[in-house]
Amino acid sequence: MRPIVIFIFLAICCIIKTLNAQVFDDFHDQNLIEGLVWGGDIDSFSTNSNRQLQLDANGAGTASIFVEHELNLNTTWECQFWMRMNFNPSSLNFSRFYLIANQSDFTTANQALYLEFGEVGSQDAPRLYCRHNGIDSLVGLGPAGSIAAAFQFFFKFIYDNGTFILESKSSPNTASATWLSGILPWLPSGPYAGLSCSYTQANSKGVYLDDLYMGPVVQIDNTQLIFTEIMSDPEPQQALPPVEYIEVYNAGSNIAQLNGYLLSDANGTCTLPSFWLTAGTYATLVANNQSAGFNPLNTIEVSSFPSLNNTGEQLQLEHTNGIILDQITYDVNWHQDSIHRLGGFSLERCSLVDPCSASDNWRSSQAQQGGTPGQANSVLQTTPDTLVPIISAAEVRDSITIALIFSEPIDSFSLTQCSITSIPNLGSYDRLALHHTQLQDNAQLILTFDNQIPKSEPIVLSLNAFNDCWSNQNNQNFTVLRLEEPQPGDLIINEILFDPPSNGSDFVEVYNKSNKYLNLSHCNISNGQSTFPIQKNHLPPKTYLAFCTDTNFLNAYYPFTSPENTCMQQLPLFYNDSGTCILSCNLAVLDKLQYNDSWHSRLLIDHEGVSLERLDPFSITQDNNNWFSAAQIVGYASPGRLNSQQSGTKQNGMLYLTQPEFSPDQDGYHDFLEIQYDLPAPNMLVQAYIYSLGGNLVKKLIDNELFGTSGFIIWDGSTEYGTIASNGIYILEFKAFSTDPSVFFNRRLSFARCIKH
Repeated sequence: MRPIVIFIFLAICCIIKTLNAQVFDDFHDQNLIEGLVWGGDIDSFSTNSNRQLQLDANGAGTASIFVEHELNLNTTWECQFWMRMNFNPSSLNFSRFYLIANQSDFTTANQALYLEFGEVGSQDAPRLYCRHNGIDSLVGLGPAGSIAAAFQFFFKFIYDNGTFILESKSSPNTASATWLSGILPWLPSGPYAGLSCSYTQANSKGVYLDDLYMGPVVQIDNTQLIFTEIMSDPEPQQALPPVEYIEVYNAGSNIAQLNGYLLSDANGTCTLPSFWLTAGTYATLVANNQSAGFNPLNTIEVSSFPSLNNTGEQLQLEHTNGIILDQITYDVNWHQDSIHRLGGFSLERCSLVDPCSASDNWRSSQAQQGGTPGQANSVLQTTPDTLVPIISAAEVRDSITIALIFSEPIDSFSLTQCSITSIPNLGSYDRLALHHTQLQDNAQLILTFDNQIPKSEPIVLSLNAFNDCWSNQNNQNFTVLRLEEPQPGDLIINEILFDPPSNGSDFVEVYNKSNKYLNLSHCNISNGQSTFPIQKNHLPPKTYLAFCTDTNFLNAYYPFTSPENTCMQQLPLFYNDSGTCILSCNLAVLDKLQYNDSWHSRLLIDHEGVSLERLDPFSITQDNNNWFSAAQIVGYASPGRLNSQQSGTKQNGMLYLTQPEFSPDQDGYHDFLEIQYDLPAPNMLVQAYIYSLGGNLVKKLIDNELFGTSGFIIWDGSTEYGTIASNGIYILEFKAFSTDPSVFFNRRLSFARCIKH
């Protein structure tokens, strides 16, 4: 096997001849001849299961391994590495780490700079040697006894224009101690660095090396690691392995060693293992033994990897020095649709340079495989945000507090400086501008006033010169309201459909007959057995609102539906013959109706699809004379608008024309005849016929249809035969009949069909 390995290495060396300005290896790939190419006695070394370089010789002797670099081209550089010697150093068992050598065979190099670990006695200390013309000179000596026994330390050697310093620490998260410092009299030249070991047979496997870096000094303060992808719910599986993962990205300009970084979720913290993450690259974090199917070059198995909550939680990434690099509280609702929320797709970060990345900067992965672990995101945005921020909601949260919610994260400093005024003037206030990661129920600006905010009075607030984190500025006026809790009689039941068509749903219409802006967030609707909270949070004065489990049905089936006044709402069961409907708020009954099918008009043969409408909002609810079937002319229901059946003060009725003549020639001038009516009673059966002056029937406009108390009829000039009526004088005969024989309405009106000159 050894000749084959040497042959492969020599072949690679023939191809790769360039030096490395930056040398690093965490042995994550567990390979010495791919990626960073090692030379020397590589058959005496191996990469173990902990992904560390380990001396792996068969007997006593010496062995060395080397790489090439360009450190001599820099006046300032550093070398980092972790070393473990699993035995007491001695004259026969020691190691040297060569920082610089002019020969790959370190023993024959006549120029070298190296650190030696091991000597005879109990005062062993690391030593720095400089070799010139083959003569080794001691330059610095570390703390006595610091490596007299088996040890493992992280070392950092920094060279800066003739001065040097050697730091060590026992773990990634502990503070560094200075072991050596001074002036280097002369800097050897050479392109080689590496590890040289002398050992007895008993210690032929006792030297370890990891986390090697050689290159420009790494500025820890400039480390910028961010979360870029979260797979919290990998089921149902798409094309990726059914494994939870977190992707991180090095957004800084320096390489980062992840060893010792802390990853936290709501339930605990885990420590990242050794891995060098270069600037502008991604790494995928998974649990132990879960990396199969991912890219092995940038997938990291993490012990005690957090179990990600499918619905969302807070994640945090912390540097070894305690600095929080990134934190995010993701939420399943960051997925834009229900299909992605079901699982199998990751959440991906859109902009990698967004100064205030939050929910607006995350989207469902658009990749067919469900995510893009270890590579650029499918939703990646490289252009800066140029849209101005807006106030998306303003909430009065109590008698003195207004909370502002924005469309995107806002520069909190601009919120402390922007101008805020109100009409009417609410007086003095305190403002609390929050960082975009510390929102209070989604609000970033909280205003607390000295005086109480008046109820049911629209307040116009002006916010001027507020910026998002991209410095896009906006000025905005917005209206806020302090809502009032409804009291009995404020909110009433105004219309109910309890016997819908076979493809339809029940609905209940309520009416705010007060002058208050009502707060419905604590209100419920019930049938006396089942109760459901009302989903709408407020209702303006004198406004109708129809609740239905299927508002699409209302809009399609009833032509007089007001879509803006309908609301999707789970309703209790309302029986077709009789039942109960109750409105309540904070356990107080606002209105209660015990309906009966017999309240429908006796002129109706079938009640299916016909609603009961309230005649007078100010009369008693539980009065069967205050409820009538909705009029046929509106399609037997009027959800979300004024009822077709309304009681009035004009008991004798009225009929009139908006114009005494009409000219149906489509020129925009009196093209139709508009007939206005006010009937003396609700639910009357109507006939409206057009006759010529000679008494001949011209058109049956309405033939025995149920009408509401008021409305209008249109005649377009067409006859019973589909022709257009000729010029002349015509008679309108209008009759309305009631089930009460004492109520009858009959009127005749004359008008002219003419040609406009």
